[in-house]
Amino acid sequence: MNKFSKILYAAMALAMAVCNFSCSDDEELPTGELELNSGSSVTTETLKVLSYNVLEGMKLDKANDYNNFVTWVSEQAPDIMAIEETNGFTKEKLTALSARWGHPYAEMCKESGYPVSITSKYPIEVVSRILDGVWHGGIHVKIKGINILVLHLYPFSYTPSGSNAANGDAYRLEEIQTYLDNTIRKYPDEKYWLMMGDFNSFSPLDKNDLSGGNTINYQVHQTILDNGYRDPVREMNINFVRSCPTIYGGWTGPTESYKGSRIDFIYASGEAMRNMLNAQILMDNFTDNYSDHYPVTVTCRIYNEKTYLRKRLTYKST
Repeated sequence: MNKFSKILYAAMALAMAVCNFSCSDDEELPTGELELNSGSSVTTETLKVLSYNVLEGMKLDKANDYNNFVTWVSEQAPDIMAIEETNGFTKEKLTALSARWGHPYAEMCKESGYPVSITSKYPIEVVSRILDGVWHGGIHVKIKGINILVLHLYPFSYTPSGSNAANGDAYRLEEIQTYLDNTIRKYPDEKYWLMMGDFNSFSPLDKNDLSGGNTINYQVHQTILDNGYRDPVREMNINFVRSCPTIYGGWTGPTESYKGSRIDFIYASGEAMRNMLNAQILMDNFTDNYSDHYPVTVTCRIYNEKTYLRKRLTYKST
């Protein structure tokens, strides 16, 4: 036996002796204590949000089982889609439809009249359905930490039955106060907000592009702006872009005094605006012909915080 073999043999014998001693039935094994230390990491991703008044439940594509609509939404590939005028739908029917464009989640403010709805690739937390003191109703949800309000304001110039408002403009102002009271004013610690839908009213930011701009009542949108919201489409596009009318709605082209109207908006809080990447009104062959409104879309950056546990095993002496 050479010198190396002798050393190896002696080491093995020693190890066996130690094992026999420490692993006997009369001895306790060392006990471990697990310490958990929390930590976090932040990742970013982009989120595409689309808002569309689809004209009475997308009635112009209903006979075709909404195939053209589904194809168009799939091509746009929004992560979240707000829909105004989901007439004739139930939550079950809307969920089945939105699943066809890759959104397994859907919620509605109600299932009668002219509801507003929202569909999403991600789970939807319904914070509230806002139905009292408003005409069509709204829904406040949270998706991936973002507060989203979808609404549809009163459409007429005259006062609705049962209201003490002086006219349609005054009633819409009451509506927007109700929506703000139930959302961004109610939760001042929440900083990331998007508010979207058909507002049936005009923004003072479009004053120079609207026919009769100096005579229009801008109180609804001035109130929105005064509460910290910003207008991504207006801020991120040099030229005025109308949201109605569409070709279907009778558009024949601009004149010297008329460029169309913009009554469909996605508003962003300051925090959302700081993370805004793109905002536009979508005009194409489909949107020209399947509703009387053009859809609005924004793409923004969001932050995902991931928590994790760091494990450390220490041993107590025995």
